[in-house]
Amino acid sequence: MSARIAALYRHAVKSMGGTELARVDVGPAGIPGDRGWALRETATGRPASAKRFAPLMLCQARYVDEPSAGKPLPPAEVTLPDGALARTDDARANALLSRLLGAEVAFARKDDGAGHFDDLPLHFLTTATLAAMRTETGLDYDVRRFRPNVLIELTAPGRPEDAWPGASLRVGSIKVSILKPVKRCVMTTLPQPPLPQERGVLAEVLARGGALGVYGEALAAGSWSVGDPIDVLTK
Repeated sequence: MSARIAALYRHAVKSMGGTELARVDVGPAGIPGDRGWALRETATGRPASAKRFAPLMLCQARYVDEPSAGKPLPPAEVTLPDGALARTDDARANALLSRLLGAEVAFARKDDGAGHFDDLPLHFLTTATLAAMRTETGLDYDVRRFRPNVLIELTAPGRPEDAWPGASLRVGSIKVSILKPVKRCVMTTLPQPPLPQERGVLAEVLARGGALGVYGEALAAGSWSVGDPIDVLTK
């Protein structure tokens, strides 16, 4: 089975739009800077998620400098839905985002490499699965709705990564342990530039067990580039 990296993604701020990259560093903690920033609710201290605050998905975020493992995170620049710009290291940005969300929030960063993840740090999805879902449902299963780190170009019937938990991938020169499926939530249905709201996307995933894509862990540090080969190793 021939596969390769089709695209690489990093999301500077939890629940905001991310950046497509040609190359990333990677290690057991994931991609440096991925979900490195988040807005935290002042009342609870919890990271604010688009599961509760849908307007987050209308914002785009990118780093002003490239993050590096073992170093403090650089600031991220956020583009709000009205085109206004804010930086995560500017206290005035907290007021702008609080007004947008209708709740008091403040930017916080993770410098320990863990990131503000709902679950695990590396998320893989194949073009085969997206194509199968489009064919079966007639809906547009755009990769941006599912926010993976690695989109794998793979021609195969059905949803091949459903069989991968417990197996390993060799992505470029790095071995990755595939741990479990990615359970899906309402975030897949929300509008984001340039995608409209589409409730049917989640309904069809739930009708097929509720998962799409897989989580994994890199077993060594290195780098990945678009076009790198991927081998699926046996369980």
